Amino acid sequence: MGLVRAPRSIAAAALALGLAGSACIGTTPEEEAADRAGPDDGDEGPTHRPGQPCLACHGADYTPGGQVFAVAGTVYLRADDDRGLRGAHVEITDDDGAVLDVVTNETGNFMISVGGGGGQEDGWLRAREAPVFPLTVRVYRGDGEQPMRSVIHREGSCAVCHSRDGVGAVSVGKVFLEREP
Repeated sequence: MGLVRAPRSIAAAALALGLAGSACIGTTPEEEAADRAGPDDGDEGPTHRPGQPCLACHGADYTPGGQVFAVAGTVYLRADDDRGLRGAHVEITDDDGAVLDVVTNETGNFMISVGGGGGQEDGWLRAREAPVFPLTVRVYRGDGEQPMRSVIHREGSCAVCHSRDGVGAVSVGKVFLEREP
């Protein structure tokens, strides 16, 4: 009788495990965010998808063979602009006092990856070490400056809180330099 029961127990355990496992099949939050971003604009590299949450596809948890960023986003001159701002500095100070300064590219994008000698090109800064959260941020260009009023606690993708359309439960609108002309 013990031999008959064992296979049933094993079969029942396997069925329960299979059903529990099937409840987990689906997409990750990062994949869902990438899907919500919509189709790619066709550009490759550091100028693609301005205003979208960069770390949805380029974060440590979701890297389909691409580059991993610690912090990335898009800066606009004004909140109602459709195109990003080239040449704005994004200065990030981490909890250890390290300062990273990256200049936005032609679409207003900037990104910071880890594992470089500090070199920068086309909006991309390759930092020697990962910034330590929380982070303080200020954006400046010429005489204009816009400090962020709060700190970034852990999310390196600016568009998670600063969506380009200003829609969402947590969105405070775009990252921009000037309030009004």
